[in-house]
Amino acid sequence: MKRLHLKNILLFSLILIVGVGGTALAAVSSEATPANLPTEQWKGNSFTFLALPADKQAAGYDIFPVGQAEQGFAGDRSVRSSYAAHVGKEAVVTEIVSFPAGYNQNEYLVYLTVKDTGEKLVGRTMRGQLDGLVLTADLVNAKEQFLGKVVYPKFRELSGVYVPGTNSMPETVAVAIGSPATVVDVYTGNQNQEPIWLILSVNGEKAILPIAYSWTNMPVNSWTQNPPWQDALFTEDPRVSFGWSLDTWNKIERGIVEEGMTKGQIRLSWGKPVSTEEDDTVWIYGTKKLGFTGEILHSIETIE
Repeated sequence: MKRLHLKNILLFSLILIVGVGGTALAAVSSEATPANLPTEQWKGNSFTFLALPADKQAAGYDIFPVGQAEQGFAGDRSVRSSYAAHVGKEAVVTEIVSFPAGYNQNEYLVYLTVKDTGEKLVGRTMRGQLDGLVLTADLVNAKEQFLGKVVYPKFRELSGVYVPGTNSMPETVAVAIGSPATVVDVYTGNQNQEPIWLILSVNGEKAILPIAYSWTNMPVNSWTQNPPWQDALFTEDPRVSFGWSLDTWNKIERGIVEEGMTKGQIRLSWGKPVSTEEDDTVWIYGTKKLGFTGEILHSIETIE
């Protein structure tokens, strides 16, 4: 395989610093923890090209034929990998090359070979993430774990599914937080942070629940000990497993937060806080400052 010389890696590093301010495929059981692969461990793994949002499809993927990589990294959009020729295709990572990206951080050149064509490509990570790809094993394992199963979304509404041949955009589908829905399909989505779509049957309608199955190809500073899909759904009926009162669930459904509620209840009612302070004892939501003692909310203040 054609290699990029050290001088080109240094050039790519310079471009990155100037541009952003210096800144083995295997199915697992449904009970297994997803494999969270840092970029250095991608070699030998297969990735699938995501669908792209409609407004980005013409530009294609920010991944380039190896022989035109220098042009691509310098900003030549004409050498990007085309959307039509790559969407849904699988590519195997053949090599990872680390390079300095400023502020004592490294980024990576990721070399790939497209499975059915043998095409040689290379992309460059940004904060450890390579746009437009999902680990193929995540898609396989998400299907194994969720397809045909009942899940309990943590949202009040979900995007509807577009029906080909219709001129209207899909409407949102109303759901009750923690209510049951059956997964009827699983496929790649169009967003890097939530690259897999669970297609749910909800009250006779189909809706999209986007998830990330593992932390692979996600910025490392966002990783936690829990699988990322746990932010989107429960796998057991929370009205049974938590034992909360009907009054508490009614408040959550209406978006009410009051003293005495737990962090878990507040996250369901208001979502993730915009920011946290003082070792997670203070949560900020816009103009609201919530103070906790342990897991229990003890104060709500309005701030400027």
